[in-house]
Amino acid sequence: MADWSLLTSHGRLLLAIEKEPGLRVRDMADRLDLSERGVALILRDLREAGYVTSRREGRRVFYTVVPEKPLRKGALRDQTVGQLLELLS
Repeated sequence: MADWSLLTSHGRLLLAIEKEPGLRVRDMADRLDLSERGVALILRDLREAGYVTSRREGRRVFYTVVPEKPLRKGALRDQTVGQLLELLS
């Protein structure tokens, strides 16, 4: 049987950041079974779209989900990322 998930890698990464905002990219990659490069690209997508913010403290970068950001497309575009993450948590 094929290995698949109901959530995209973007959605899974949002959940991981929401649960553990101090995760390093390496830890995110390990938890989601993705490459560090893949996580970095997804983080770029999420930051550019306004779903995640980042701040640097010393050598560490901390990521935060922007819960009031509306979902992008379709019937759920009137819902926010925070509402979705609350349902999935």
